[in-house]
Amino acid sequence: MIAFAILALLFALPALAGGSVNSGDYVVHYSAVNSLQIPQAVAKANGIERAGDTAIVMITLQKPTADAPLNAVPANVTGTARSLMGERKTLTFKRVESAGSVYSLAPVAIDDEQTLTFDLNVRAADGRATVPIRFNQTFYTR
Repeated sequence: MIAFAILALLFALPALAGGSVNSGDYVVHYSAVNSLQIPQAVAKANGIERAGDTAIVMITLQKPTADAPLNAVPANVTGTARSLMGERKTLTFKRVESAGSVYSLAPVAIDDEQTLTFDLNVRAADGRATVPIRFNQTFYTR
């Protein structure tokens, strides 16, 4: 149930904080939110520390099929977050697999009204594809 809650959060917030990239055989869904927006039970179940100065980057890689259009597959995610001032932060992603869902999470420190540019590489765990993702997100700590 916790996996469904975090996936619901991932897909409910893209209009505000993320989106998706279709690269042919794979679709990457991405989102970045202030960790205070994550329900406490979901945060606890996923080892996320809720704090106003921490955002969580969430990535899901899907390989849709006719029988399973939302088929999530394991991915290795690497990347950085860069501030407008050029400060670069390396992101450390943790893969979570639960109840048929697979997603990757990474915390990143944020300041109020800070815009970060995320440069990510989402690589299918089987090595068959790498999908580059770049997006900007402005965060608020209050």
